[in-house]
Amino acid sequence: MGDNVPAPYMTFESAGFPSEILKEIHHAGFSAPTPIQAQSWPIALQSRDIVAIAKTGSGKTLGYLFPGFIHLKRLRNNSKMGPTVLVLAPTRELATQIEDEAVKFGRSSRISCTVCSFYSYLVVSLVGLLFGCWNQ
Repeated sequence: MGDNVPAPYMTFESAGFPSEILKEIHHAGFSAPTPIQAQSWPIALQSRDIVAIAKTGSGKTLGYLFPGFIHLKRLRNNSKMGPTVLVLAPTRELATQIEDEAVKFGRSSRISCTVCSFYSYLVVSLVGLLFGCWNQ
């Protein structure tokens, strides 16, 4: 649905990801994008909104993390900016799983990530900087 929906990326290379991200993808053993990734990446990389529904294990997390990584790579490294990509998760467990994927695939791109949990009913996962991770 929508107007001017771009064609899906059938290969990782056609997505135009930086070489360090492609290296991480191939190191993880992936040979081609999943359907949700192929459909979501071209839309997200155009800074358009996406609503997507797919089963557990279908690749949704990387469907939004990789475009987030591209966004971070395009920005200058400015610690005064604060967080530049924000991912909200409904549970602490899911936030931790998202963080694991962000750390694994963002490591070679020097992308930092942290999970912040506030109270038992709100979990926030941040990819990028959180005010110097509160000075760690």
